[in-house]
Amino acid sequence: MEEEQSEFRHWDELLPDALGLIFSYLSLKELLEVIPCVCKSWSKAVMGPLCWQYIDLFQWSIRWQPHQLDRMLRMLVARSGGSLRSLHVAGLQNESNFSFITENAGSLQVLRLPRSEISGPIVEETAQRLSTITFLDLSHCPKIGAKAIEAIGKHCKFLVTLCRNMHFLDSAGKVEPEDEANAIAATMPRLKHLELRCHFISTECVLNILSGCPHLEHLDIKGCLEVELDHQFLKDEFPKLKNLLELRLRNVGGPYIGYHEFIDWIYGFSYLRMWVECWLNGEIKLPLSVIECAIPCPSFILQYLLSM
Repeated sequence: MEEEQSEFRHWDELLPDALGLIFSYLSLKELLEVIPCVCKSWSKAVMGPLCWQYIDLFQWSIRWQPHQLDRMLRMLVARSGGSLRSLHVAGLQNESNFSFITENAGSLQVLRLPRSEISGPIVEETAQRLSTITFLDLSHCPKIGAKAIEAIGKHCKFLVTLCRNMHFLDSAGKVEPEDEANAIAATMPRLKHLELRCHFISTECVLNILSGCPHLEHLDIKGCLEVELDHQFLKDEFPKLKNLLELRLRNVGGPYIGYHEFIDWIYGFSYLRMWVECWLNGEIKLPLSVIECAIPCPSFILQYLLSM
């Protein structure tokens, strides 16, 4: 019996690397608040890089103030010791933090930075440090433009998934709305999954993407109002495309709503209020998903708009 018991180790006697691999399956809250308090060996193990290869700060991004998020982000990325493989954080405000991320991105494969305020120039400057990424989410980052997307395409040769969804009003403010899509077509031939919701791009632009990204299997262009695609043509010419998500706006019993009509309706609060009122009254049939794309607020707030 004693011989059998001697074959097993107590938890506090496990090697730090083994503990680190086990702890990597725990939540961020448990890693920060529970594990360090158990014993000295666990506290030491949780400080090691194996616990911080996959960092998900998305929920914390919503709850914390920017300065709190900045401190936490820097601390955890530093703990990864260059072994960071996946990072998810929303609303990044500080460009120096983005630069810090890229400096520690030697093993990074998945980078998700939705709703961040990072600018195009900082992305252009640091894109070469992101050469290992395969998944990139820059959705709802209005300060990033076509040059930044082009730099990513040139330096991130292993990129297979790009999420670049936008809100309608952010897309409407772009001087050359098709430049980003053309940059994708020209520099990202390995893409298999692409999301471009609510961009003001043409049918020709989408066809350029399909031609320039021959491995594309999933294309999400919901809310791209100017795009009209022949599905039989796509099936014949681009057989690898398995999943096409498109959603255009149509008036009840009338024609599709185009770019100029749409902007005239929603540009300014008075037009926005009128548009929401028409939708709530059933005069315009729009899926809720489109409403939430166009208006960056939860659906229950739409009712509140009418009471103002």
